[in-house]
Amino acid sequence: MSKIVGLTGGIATGKSLVSSFLNQQGIPIVDADQITRQVEAKDTLGLDAIVTEFGVSILQSDGQLNRQLLGQIVFSDVEKLRLLVRTIDPFIRNQITKEIRNLASHPLIVLDSPTLFENGYQQLVDEVLMVSCTANIQLQRLMSRNQLSITQANQRIKAQWPIEIKQLLADYVIYNSDTKDKTYQQVVGWLNKQQVF
Repeated sequence: MSKIVGLTGGIATGKSLVSSFLNQQGIPIVDADQITRQVEAKDTLGLDAIVTEFGVSILQSDGQLNRQLLGQIVFSDVEKLRLLVRTIDPFIRNQITKEIRNLASHPLIVLDSPTLFENGYQQLVDEVLMVSCTANIQLQRLMSRNQLSITQANQRIKAQWPIEIKQLLADYVIYNSDTKDKTYQQVVGWLNKQQVF
């Protein structure tokens, strides 16, 4: 039976760095962000459900979802963010479950989800691995990566649970405030403790 590990972290803390490293070690990754894009793609039931709640103005002229516009709407209004999560979550959860089932022959499967706790996906996993960094580094990385103002970056950080809470709920924490090599060393240390190989 597969061991399923939830990989999470605050936005811009380095979760993708760890996810990519684990994948390079031959561990299959179920990527919740990728799944979200799939279920919100043009001509899907997921996108239809979002349009029903938010109107056709969130679509681009080619019928694709205008992610930037939707992001501006939901990250500046917590109720609209909750509405979006309620609307799209059943589609995401269904696809996550399907992908995990398809990987059942692997001893270790990683569910990569930035909102693992916020959306209750920790119920789908056996253990939670959390990637953390200092608040200042997180803010600087997010502003630089997404070309956001300090206000916009703080809105997105505040839309997720505080890093400190996630750390308390996680089974294992990787600290990613230093070099990539130091982060990788911690991941290897965690991997060596897994009793699945």
